Amino acid sequence: MNYKQLKIFAVCSMVFDHVIRIFPLAGMLAPLADFSWSRGYGGLADWLLDSLTYYLMYIGRLAAPVFLYCIVQGFLHTSNLRRYLGRILLTAVIAQVPYTLFELAEQRLCGIAGDWRETSLNILFTLALGLCVLAVHKWLKDRGLVFLSPLSVALATWLAMRLNMEGGQGYVILVWVYYIARNRPRWQKALLYLPAVMLSRRGLILWVVESLGTAELTMALQNCLLNVLGNYFGMLLTLADNGEKGRAGKGFQYAMYAFYPAHFALLALIGFLLPPLA
Repeated sequence: MNYKQLKIFAVCSMVFDHVIRIFPLAGMLAPLADFSWSRGYGGLADWLLDSLTYYLMYIGRLAAPVFLYCIVQGFLHTSNLRRYLGRILLTAVIAQVPYTLFELAEQRLCGIAGDWRETSLNILFTLALGLCVLAVHKWLKDRGLVFLSPLSVALATWLAMRLNMEGGQGYVILVWVYYIARNRPRWQKALLYLPAVMLSRRGLILWVVESLGTAELTMALQNCLLNVLGNYFGMLLTLADNGEKGRAGKGFQYAMYAFYPAHFALLALIGFLLPPLA
């Protein structure tokens, strides 16, 4: 799989994840479940509305790790880091309004009174911060101070959490791990990625521990597995990169930048036009 194909897969995974937030999977599978019930297959109907909806959500969890990987590849191959960072930040700023409207539309459909001030910053801000971490890492390494790099990662993670960036609790860590492990064999990367993703999702793991012996354990465990294993599978997917760029010219690059805010705007519009689900 070349770089272009990997990026297209990540975009499709992202779109799937966002679409099912406006059109819930249970609602889309309901007609098929009703048909199964009418034919006497109640067990199949329960599986469709419960297990299948849960497993399909893993598809959406593959996107973020691939985008994090792409930002590392962009750092390695860009000829102008400032311009690259500027494009990401500009797109992040443009996308923030439709991203906020998308989250408000989702909350409206669920019968929740959303507050735009509580909306997180979209993932492009997180990617830009990760890019800065890599630049600092390289600067420290060139001066023989690479041992300070984990401190810069910790500070960036703290900043991402303070600014409420999407995935800020751990995505910066994954960007850094991708970079420092880039020249290792695939099997070593696979081993390094697991503790990295567990550290990036430490809050969910602590939730499981705190839920032991309570009625909340099942929910906590399912959420933890979805976000830890889902992200780990996404990291493993990047191992399929064959090192080829593919036909990804300027047109494809700009289309990717434009698509991000555009798909949020479209889904937000649909979300505000649909009747609330609750």
